[in-house]
Amino acid sequence: MTDNRNITIEKIDFNEALRYLGYGKKKPDSMTEELLLSCEKELKQAIEAKFIYKVFDLDKGQIPNSTFVLEGKAIARHLENCTKVIFMCATLSSKVDALIRKKQIGSMAEAAILDSLASAAIEQVCNKAEQIILNDFENYEHTWRFGLGYDDFPLTGQKQFLDILDAPKRIGVCVNSSMMLTPAKSVTCVIGLGHHLKMENKKSCEMCSFREKCQFRKEGTSCGR
Repeated sequence: MTDNRNITIEKIDFNEALRYLGYGKKKPDSMTEELLLSCEKELKQAIEAKFIYKVFDLDKGQIPNSTFVLEGKAIARHLENCTKVIFMCATLSSKVDALIRKKQIGSMAEAAILDSLASAAIEQVCNKAEQIILNDFENYEHTWRFGLGYDDFPLTGQKQFLDILDAPKRIGVCVNSSMMLTPAKSVTCVIGLGHHLKMENKKSCEMCSFREKCQFRKEGTSCGR
């Protein structure tokens, strides 16, 4: 069964958006705060957040009778001891992309703030979607969201992943020739379900392949995912 739903974001996480902007622990000045508020208002009018998901059984780390391969050592470790896997896709909508492009013509400052707010918003959408999905699996332990393209889990499976979910038709998420999602503020990921899992349900810096390059770590924080 494939299920898709809408998500409402009442308040975008400004702290997360500021981290994307590179503020670290610094506080924004009054002008930036005003821009955050005005851009949030515009962004919320453009957002039409949706998500879609499907749950599959797992056998030895793969989905029986499926041509989709959960490829790579990282995803194998991630799904160790899992008996089910959730395929999920979430998006903010094409209207958000259009708004950011429009601002890039007139105000790069506003465009940068909108882009950071949208990045924070899609993360909030994914958090809400995950919570909704996992309500049906209270008796299972779960892993954190593992995105396509992360570590050695290849982006080449992006189109097949979306087709399995019927995401282009159901929530308007497609993939271009560079394997990038459109709308841009969209996410594809998998979540493992099982018992006695070796993988925690939250990502830590120790298990992240980007830890040596991470700007958050250089500033003494973390991405929190």
